[in-house]
Amino acid sequence: MKKLTLSTLVLVAALSILSGCSTIGNESLSNESPESIGNKIHEGVTSKHQLISMLGAPIETTFTDGGLEVLTYKYKRLKPRAQNFIPYNIISQVSDGKKKELVILLDENLLVKKMVMNVTDTQKRWGVIE
Repeated sequence: MKKLTLSTLVLVAALSILSGCSTIGNESLSNESPESIGNKIHEGVTSKHQLISMLGAPIETTFTDGGLEVLTYKYKRLKPRAQNFIPYNIISQVSDGKKKELVILLDENLLVKKMVMNVTDTQKRWGVIE
């Protein structure tokens, strides 16, 4: 009986560790909102060098057909729901969180031409019935 209880405890502990929070992307966006970014980054004023000093390297850099540079920053944090910690729950695992994406278009002089930041609720589901 003690072995079964110990095995159950070990399994619950392992699932708790594996089901923890997960973070993907650029940490500099973690505490930012569209309003706070709008106060820090100004169109026609903020340079690419200043952006990288503030936010770090972008997760993606692309170019428009006209040769303008586009910087993309992404951040996603997921937190598991309480149901994930029920022992032997392999049927459904769910994590909820926020996804943030900041896209910045630079002009020919590497100054911010346009920018947009989107914050959306996100959910990840996995398990036998998902």
